[in-house]
Amino acid sequence: MNSTLLLYEDRVSEIEFYFSIMFDVENRSGKIQTLDNQRFQRILKSNLLLMLYNLVEACVVSGLMEIYEGVQNSQTSYKDLIDEVRIIWSNHEIGQLYLSGAGRKAYEGKVQDIISQVLLNQPLILQRETRRFSGNLDARAIKELCDKHRIRYVASDDSGCLKTVKEKRNNLAHGDESFGDCARDMTLIDLEHIKDEVVKFIKDILDGMKVYSDNKRYLLQNA
Repeated sequence: MNSTLLLYEDRVSEIEFYFSIMFDVENRSGKIQTLDNQRFQRILKSNLLLMLYNLVEACVVSGLMEIYEGVQNSQTSYKDLIDEVRIIWSNHEIGQLYLSGAGRKAYEGKVQDIISQVLLNQPLILQRETRRFSGNLDARAIKELCDKHRIRYVASDDSGCLKTVKEKRNNLAHGDESFGDCARDMTLIDLEHIKDEVVKFIKDILDGMKVYSDNKRYLLQNA
């Protein structure tokens, strides 16, 4: 998980730097001046929410990819994996056909291929499904994702900060809100609280992923 933790540290550093600029603008320290600092500040606030969502999705996806690479590099077969990972693999294999609208013959061929891989103890490869994640990750979705892999974690988002970030990100991405309006009612204190909660939540999740990856908890013998 070293690559993911480095990614986390880099993105958090970027966010903290950006927040410090927002603080300078709002407090008119003289470091940054525009023709309309209030409008500029509202746009900065909205951008911070995008940066926070970028941190969430980038780190969760990267963490899972490192786990999947660990499974692949260990040359692990179906019989050696925990039930949760077996289900993820088989659902993905069949799901690819479902998405393509394949017919009965293709399904029969895929089932035979799955059976052969299992019986011959061939190493399994877990694939990333980007479509599942884009724009949909909040605390509930991330916890469900971890539970699906049997990744243990101690993380909470009692204030609903990740849900707020996800919804605001989607409003911006879909054009439902402008950058000038999206976060206009949020104070710097509000945003600092959201920032700190999101950063802590993701770190707690990554800590759980690291234990899972380092100890190869995806293997039956280590579960």
